[in-house]
Amino acid sequence: MAEDADAIVGLLGNSSFEILINDSVNSISKAKGRDLKRLDLDVLVVVGSDRTLLNTLLSIGEESIPILPVASRGHPSFLFDVSATGFEQVVIDLDAKKWSKETRARLVATISEKRTAPILNEVAIFSRRSATLLTYSLHIGGELFWEDGSDGIIVSTPTGSTAYSMSGGGPIVFHPASVFSVVPVNSSNPERKPIIVPDDTPVEIKGISSSVTVEAVLDGQTRVPVKNSDIRIERSEFDAVFVKFTEERVAALSGKLLRKAGMSSEITQELPPSAKLVLKVLEYHGTLSQKRITDETNLPSRTVRYALSLLVAEGVVKKQISLRDTRQAIYSLVQGTIDQ
Repeated sequence: MAEDADAIVGLLGNSSFEILINDSVNSISKAKGRDLKRLDLDVLVVVGSDRTLLNTLLSIGEESIPILPVASRGHPSFLFDVSATGFEQVVIDLDAKKWSKETRARLVATISEKRTAPILNEVAIFSRRSATLLTYSLHIGGELFWEDGSDGIIVSTPTGSTAYSMSGGGPIVFHPASVFSVVPVNSSNPERKPIIVPDDTPVEIKGISSSVTVEAVLDGQTRVPVKNSDIRIERSEFDAVFVKFTEERVAALSGKLLRKAGMSSEITQELPPSAKLVLKVLEYHGTLSQKRITDETNLPSRTVRYALSLLVAEGVVKKQISLRDTRQAIYSLVQGTIDQ
């Protein structure tokens, strides 16, 4: 299996593997004549990027199969603790039950009296043509909260708060807070601010109107036309279930040696010179933004961006959102992955 390929890997009860490789979950199912919902799996390993993971979750719908996201090279992501490097050890640990389950809340939307599949990140409601005003009324728990005109509105889970919601000005919400965030995007009324709602309280968007077709975008993957319909959004009773290893196992499964007395590091052997320089700068200075790393290394910003993507995918460097400026990412070494 190539590291850069998107894949769906199912760990069967007898420890054999069902491996399906393609760019699209839907085409995977059609090509193999298999429905992901009907596969009898203990664990579903998703190798690839955010798009692969979110498409997979939408495809399996209400099934609660534990999922292990594995980042392919060059595709670091928030939920991908393990990279494709050293995948053989991943298999061994899965088969030996050296993992636990982590649940994350999902949303479900009712549009034109049809319920969507559970949604991990967000429901975003926008006009099909960008920068076209959308008017609506927001109801919380059955009561009118405001009427507004804006580019759109986003309702997100804590998991989705660092995704599209954050780019629209929404707050960072730490998992496992039992809340949703509701974010008006470029409202015509400056008093309209993001709000936090208990996740047992239904959110309804009513009276939706625009000069062009309005769409509900589910996890950035699926678009559902909204035709003279109200939208009801609530917590799904079917949480997403993820496979979790301990921090020590994550470092080991990323193909790295934990720091021990007398043990030399094997991390930098196959890295390009630019990535090695970025690694050394982070060793010396600690946590830095991409701009600061660019200033310290005198490398082109594009080169620094590529070097960081490699280091994050290899599990050597971790990427986090700066709490001082949520528009900016900060980078630091993963503790215990290299000798210092």
